[in-house]
Amino acid sequence: MSFKSTVGDVFSSLKHRDFRYFLSGQLLSLMGTMIQNTALSWYVYKITNSPFLLGLISVFQYAPVLLITLIAGVIAERYPKRKIILMTQFSYMIQSFILTFVIYIGYSKYWILATLAVINGIITSLDMPTRQSFFIELVGKKDLPNAISLNSTVFNISRIVGPAFAGIIMNKLGVFQCFLVNTISFIPVIYGVFQIKAKGNPTLRTKNFNLIQDLKGGIMYTINKKILLSVMFMMAIVCTFAFNSNVIIPVFAKQVMNGGAKEYSIFLSLSGAGSFLGAIFMAGIGRGLRSKHFLIINSFILAILQIVTLFTSSYLLVGMLFVCIGFFGLTFLNKANATLQFNTEDEYRGRVMSIYALLNIGSTPFGSAFVGAVMEKFGGKFGFFSCGLMMFLFTIITVFFVELKNRKPRYN
Repeated sequence: MSFKSTVGDVFSSLKHRDFRYFLSGQLLSLMGTMIQNTALSWYVYKITNSPFLLGLISVFQYAPVLLITLIAGVIAERYPKRKIILMTQFSYMIQSFILTFVIYIGYSKYWILATLAVINGIITSLDMPTRQSFFIELVGKKDLPNAISLNSTVFNISRIVGPAFAGIIMNKLGVFQCFLVNTISFIPVIYGVFQIKAKGNPTLRTKNFNLIQDLKGGIMYTINKKILLSVMFMMAIVCTFAFNSNVIIPVFAKQVMNGGAKEYSIFLSLSGAGSFLGAIFMAGIGRGLRSKHFLIINSFILAILQIVTLFTSSYLLVGMLFVCIGFFGLTFLNKANATLQFNTEDEYRGRVMSIYALLNIGSTPFGSAFVGAVMEKFGGKFGFFSCGLMMFLFTIITVFFVELKNRKPRYN
């Protein structure tokens, strides 16, 4: 295979005009979001000095996903997706402006930050399943895996650059400017969505709108398809215990590495760098990997990497571990996403991806509350370790029960 052909495969989805507008806007907006998230986690920990209260911010932010996301999946199939995305992006910008304002005037009480986190979670509940189910209309089924990978690449470029910029801005200017940058960053993505020609027309065309019946239909469709159910089980485990870096790393950087905002932003950037490499890997050669065994092996590797953090305080080794954690976390999510989308009919895509969003983000409150409580009692060194240990044990249990269920009884 020639170099030109390889490059063409890696960027195949960019030949679609609508996707180029969508992705370019996302790049700047996500960078601003990562700058804000980095600053917010550090700011909350600074004003509370409590790992538990820091963990609760993630609970407040992602708890609405548990209540709303499945309903949002039905909405994504009932109404034009482009209009829904425009509405959520405007809402994000308003929420970010309010956060910027309260930080600027110095009235950043914990309850206000928690309330704004809840509002952010409500918006995310509607935005994520709509965006995920919109990809296929931007690029078609053939280029869908590549579009997912490139979107992940953009997300993780922002995870590298965002925390690095946040560290510079916080050290040179202050926290307020980080939130201001995020507010402004929504302008490019709103412009990009306005330029998209695809409307994302409704796929659920039954005349009678019955929310309960539509929800039940999506859930039963997922349960009755073995491959979808298997992926969802693995996601429930990994997403609960592998994606708590925003809670763990501020405490880890301060208590274990004796660092400050600079070290915190560097560690987040290293994790983002690993995810970026994972996205490039999946965009190129990762599409041919068998999903069933890949997801299980990936889960075990992530668990072991997190467990190992307990036994080192070397900057070099810790940095390498964060890169690896970022890499395998991204490859897991990317493969899970592509597997679900490829095995789902268009009529159910919004509802299936709402379950994906529910597990991806909705599991975060449980993981954040768990690890926040662990670090509050035992210290930052046990944050990654406790999550890795739980993930390892739950993966073993899941594999055991799946194999037991698949084993057919033999008759003489």
